[in-house]
Amino acid sequence: MILLHPWMLALLLLLPLPWLYLRRKEHLVFSDTRVLGKLGLRIPLHRLPLVLYSLAFCLLVVCIARPQIRQDEATQVIKSRDIVMAVDVSGSMSGAFAGEIPKPSGNTDLDKELPIKPPTAPRDDYGYYPEPGKRRIDAAEGAILNFVRNRFVRAEGDRIGIVTFDMEPRFSWPLTDDLKMIYRKGLFISEGMGGGTNFGNDDPGPIDLAASHFDERGQAASKVMILVTDGEDYIEASAFDRLVGKLQERNIRLYVIGIGDRLAYRDTDIIRLAEKVGGGVFRVENANDMNKVFETIDAMERSPVEVSTRAVYEDIFVIFALAGLAVLMLGMATEALVVSQ
Repeated sequence: MILLHPWMLALLLLLPLPWLYLRRKEHLVFSDTRVLGKLGLRIPLHRLPLVLYSLAFCLLVVCIARPQIRQDEATQVIKSRDIVMAVDVSGSMSGAFAGEIPKPSGNTDLDKELPIKPPTAPRDDYGYYPEPGKRRIDAAEGAILNFVRNRFVRAEGDRIGIVTFDMEPRFSWPLTDDLKMIYRKGLFISEGMGGGTNFGNDDPGPIDLAASHFDERGQAASKVMILVTDGEDYIEASAFDRLVGKLQERNIRLYVIGIGDRLAYRDTDIIRLAEKVGGGVFRVENANDMNKVFETIDAMERSPVEVSTRAVYEDIFVIFALAGLAVLMLGMATEALVVSQ
C-alpha cells in the first residue's frame, strides 16, 4: 500500500493533545465500572470513548492521505498488417481442379445475412464444364474466404483488400478493416471471368495497382501481397525491373501461389519475380494444398506482439473512511451508554 498524500499523516501529531489534557485534569466522570471488571477489561470506562475517538481520528487521517494499492497491468500491442490479395480471373482459372476446400467449423458473425450468389455455368478453355466448386477459381475463392475468416476470428486489426485481374487489374474492394465486407466480396471473386493474363507488361498490372494503393491507403508498416494465378504470362525485362523496384521501394512482401499443372514444375517469370524480391513461391496442385498454403503464409506473416506493462493504482481510502466513521459512531454510542449509567 502507498499513500498519494503522505504529508497528511502530520495530522497525527495532534493525537496526543486530548490525552495530555486529560492527564492534567484527571477525574472520574462515570462511577460504575463493575461490568468492565467482570469482562476483564483494563481500560477505565471513562477513557473508552476517547480511545475510540482517537482510533477513528487515525483512520480518517489515513483516509485523507489517500491510500492506494498498486496493480501492474500488462497489455498486448499487436502490429497489424495491410494485405492485398490479387486473384487471376482469366479464362483458364475456370479449369477443373482436384480436391475441395474444407468447410470451416463453427459460425461467426461473417455467416449472418450472406448475399445470395447467383448460379453460374463455368467453362474452361476447352469447353469442359467442371462440377460446381471444382474449378481453380473456386479453390482460390474458398481458401481466401477461410483466410479472411481466420483474420476475423483473431481480431488483430489486419486490413485486407482484394484485387482481381486478367488483362486489366481492378479492385473488388480496397484495403479495409471491415472484414465482414471483404468476406462478402470474396464470395463473388469468380464473377466476370474471362480474357488473358497480364502481370505488368501493360502498365498497370496487379502489382502496379497494389503498389499505388499501398501508397494511397497503406497504414501498417507490414505490407503483404498474395498473388494467386495459373498463368505464365511473359514479363519483359523493362516491366520486370519496374515491378521489382516498386516492390522493393515499398518493402512489399510478395507471395505467389501457382495453381495447376502449368506452374507446378516450371519457373515462369512471375515466380522468378517473387524470388528476386525475396518473396515466397508456392506450387499448388489440389484444393487441400491451397488452403494449407494460405495458413502457412498467415503463420509466416504473423503480427508481432509487444507486451507493455503499466502501473494501475486502486484507491482504498473508502475502506478507511467507512472504518473511521464506524469507530466514531461506536465511540459516540459508548459515550452515551456510559453517561446513562
